[in-house]
Amino acid sequence: MFRTLCLTFLLTVPAAADAMKDATEHFTAGRFKKAIECARQVDDSDATAYARSRYLMGEIQFLLGDRDAAQTSLRAALEKKRASAPILTALGRVLIDDGESEEAETLLKLAVKQDPKSGRARCYLGLARYQESLGKKGRKDISAGVKLAPKDPEVSRAVVLVMLEEGSPDAAAKEAKRFAKARRDHPMGPFLAAMIKEREGEYDKAIEYYQKAIKADDTFLDAHKNLAILCIAQNPMYQNGKRTGLALTHFKRYEELGGQDTRVKQIHATLLSFIKSQPR
Repeated sequence: MFRTLCLTFLLTVPAAADAMKDATEHFTAGRFKKAIECARQVDDSDATAYARSRYLMGEIQFLLGDRDAAQTSLRAALEKKRASAPILTALGRVLIDDGESEEAETLLKLAVKQDPKSGRARCYLGLARYQESLGKKGRKDISAGVKLAPKDPEVSRAVVLVMLEEGSPDAAAKEAKRFAKARRDHPMGPFLAAMIKEREGEYDKAIEYYQKAIKADDTFLDAHKNLAILCIAQNPMYQNGKRTGLALTHFKRYEELGGQDTRVKQIHATLLSFIKSQPR
């Protein structure tokens, strides 16, 4: 329900195979592993369909925390469709996350050129410039991205993260409230509120907001991940039984959904090992 990739890009041409239709339906429903399996069935005999399948795979792999696989898929998509703003934007976002801001900026400039109205491309270009210049550049592009796409949850998340990084929780809260008002039923609103409360040390409030985000969309991987980690990070020696229980629940759900973040899996394994070592 709340998936945010460019589905119109995926569906603008007749489906080359039922596999892509199935993959898109699985993705929308939050069945991420099944979506990848279906998309992988599309071969490169049809360049356009292949580009779409690898774009979808790359977006899902990034969502699951497998950045290497996401890069591989998106680069394969770009080989077939070099002028695609959605593919350029998605790959640029992965590169930003990997700290490869210089290449990201190059790709995102092209994305903006291909689609000047893409708020996400413009915002991510700002993020790349911000990262590359250690915060001296990019703010105008980020602000322009918000104006172009005021209801895009990923644009709002990017803005909030930058504001928190700059030590401006009030500005971050203002943006989170603006988005929540614009998209009242979207899980990103409470998710952003949770991130801000966590940064401010209001951990019980943060937990409450993460739970609200998950209630709105149980397939929201980052909400499960952040909630589980918070319940461990703010729980010395796992003395808070309620938080430990929440952590176990949300680590499990994260992995059920296909989450691949190595750090998350390691924290979960450490918790399970500790519990197993305790006398019964």
